[in-house]
Amino acid sequence: MVLAAFSPRGDQFAIGAGDGRLKTWDVASGHVCAEFSEIAASSSQALDGHLALNYKSLAWGASSKKKKKKASLIVLGTGGGDVLAWDPILGELTWRTNDCNTGGVTSVCFAKNQGSLFSAGIDGIVCELEVASGKILSTLQCSKSSITNISSSPDASLLLVAANELRLFDMRTRKRLRKFTGHASSVNVTVFTEDGRYVLSAAVGDRNIAVWDTNEVGKEAKVALAMEHPAVALDSWGFEKDGTERKILAVSETGEAYIWSGLSLEELGKAEPVRVRVGSKNSGKASKQSILLGRLVGAGSVVVARGTTVRPSFETVALPEEGVVVLPPSEQGNLLLSQSEPTIKRGGHDAVTVLGADNAADASLPKPRIEAGDVKKRKRREANVASEAEPSQGMEEDKADGATPMEEDKDEQTMEERLMALGLVEDKRTEGNAFENAEVVPPKSDSLEVLFTQAMRSDDKSLIEQCLCVSDTKVITNTVRSLSPKDACTLLRLAISRLEESPRRGLQLLPWIRITLLEHASYIMSNIAIQPVLKSLYQVVESRLHIFRPLLALSGRLDLIVAKIKANETSKSVEQAEVATAVYEEDEEEDSDQEVEDAMADEDEDEDEEEEEEERMDEDKPHLENGGSFSDDESDQSND
Repeated sequence: MVLAAFSPRGDQFAIGAGDGRLKTWDVASGHVCAEFSEIAASSSQALDGHLALNYKSLAWGASSKKKKKKASLIVLGTGGGDVLAWDPILGELTWRTNDCNTGGVTSVCFAKNQGSLFSAGIDGIVCELEVASGKILSTLQCSKSSITNISSSPDASLLLVAANELRLFDMRTRKRLRKFTGHASSVNVTVFTEDGRYVLSAAVGDRNIAVWDTNEVGKEAKVALAMEHPAVALDSWGFEKDGTERKILAVSETGEAYIWSGLSLEELGKAEPVRVRVGSKNSGKASKQSILLGRLVGAGSVVVARGTTVRPSFETVALPEEGVVVLPPSEQGNLLLSQSEPTIKRGGHDAVTVLGADNAADASLPKPRIEAGDVKKRKRREANVASEAEPSQGMEEDKADGATPMEEDKDEQTMEERLMALGLVEDKRTEGNAFENAEVVPPKSDSLEVLFTQAMRSDDKSLIEQCLCVSDTKVITNTVRSLSPKDACTLLRLAISRLEESPRRGLQLLPWIRITLLEHASYIMSNIAIQPVLKSLYQVVESRLHIFRPLLALSGRLDLIVAKIKANETSKSVEQAEVATAVYEEDEEEDSDQEVEDAMADEDEDEDEEEEEEERMDEDKPHLENGGSFSDDESDQSND
């Protein structure tokens, strides 16, 4: 929002750029009169200077009731609730009232003929201040909601307060007289006419200017003036005298001025406005410059401030009866003057020769710069030989000149010799030349930054693939760390796109993606253009994790089954081993002794039987040897 106001006499113009700086300009010459920026912060603020305060409203009025005195005052309301008064002539802060309106001051106004000052704020309270000292004289609760704008009649008897609706107060009795409810949105600008009978108002987003009669009550305005865009500034002229042509001026938010003329309100409502804008007459296109504020100065002229807030320009425009007035763009309103033709500023040096096509041949060519160590070394040796050959001649010349000869240190090493001693330069010496062109030993590269940058800039896919095939973590880290944030985002796009095309390359591409996200996390998070790429990476990772979880569960079940099978096989082998192997168990001592005795008794019986058998056989043996006869049975068997 641009805060601007003309002085009561119309000879100066004040504008606030929004950064806490306030400048006053001379309307006639267009030069800066004063600048107000050195402001100390209040107790509730931590900053000093022009950035300490946030201006919300501005008004320029007379500081005295006497019309002969030219003293005036610029009053500003801040977002912190303070009211400041500047003296435009002295360029000093006259007074300051802290915490005038809680929550911030939204509007300030002067009573033109009485020197009174009013301020209103978000708290819905209107404060009457003493112009000379800034002392709060009285307060009035006019609204329960925030007040957007206030305007005072010239005699300070009436005060119009704009909030959700327009309310007219009698400042003598401190009572509300009437209200006007014609606007559908909040009112942003109001102004009384010179006679104090009519009120002009404009609302946010409303393309109509409403004219209200303070003596009548109604929901509809007396006159409604139509515009193409909502108004941000209003002014009137000729209402204090009957029979004169009345004029109403409105400046739209697009920087175009509308002026309506008529002898009465009915004629004003029917008249077509004269429009004043800044543009090019030939092309018909609108200019970047716009009208900041306008002021009616007579029956047929208006003063407009146009251009930029940094450097406005001023012009008095004669108003035609009808039509559109197109003002050409002003060079004074631009920060840089247009240079259609080259301008040469001549100083005190008139003898300077400017080289051109005619005299360029007479200029001496620059000497080429030779950077060769062998040439310097050769010249130095030639100078040493010449000095040794003619020492006496050199001494005589030095003495004749009155100068002391400087002894040269022959043992001093040159820069090449020092580099070779440090091992930074290879020592290549030949018979014909002491030093040949020395070559610096290139350091071992552990980064692919240059190669990768060239590949991405030239869109060389084969070279990009060669770089992405590198798997050394140190090389990847150094490469990604040395890349610019923009190139790192390009690398991330390339790696993620290849991962989506070929998921099998995950082991190769994931180190590049991971290190890129770690090294350039802040830039990647703040870059909106890279968000779709990160979303696709998230989807790839999520799909892998979605498949990984059931596979992990299946792997666990398979492990349980394999473990159960192995346990069953182990138990069967153990049972077979137990069946095949004899197990001997020992009982108590009595059982063992009894078993031993039984075993011994069995052995004795066996021995007795064997002895009896042997005796029987011995008895039968003599009969056979002596030719004894067999029995009848045996003889029959033998005959058979």
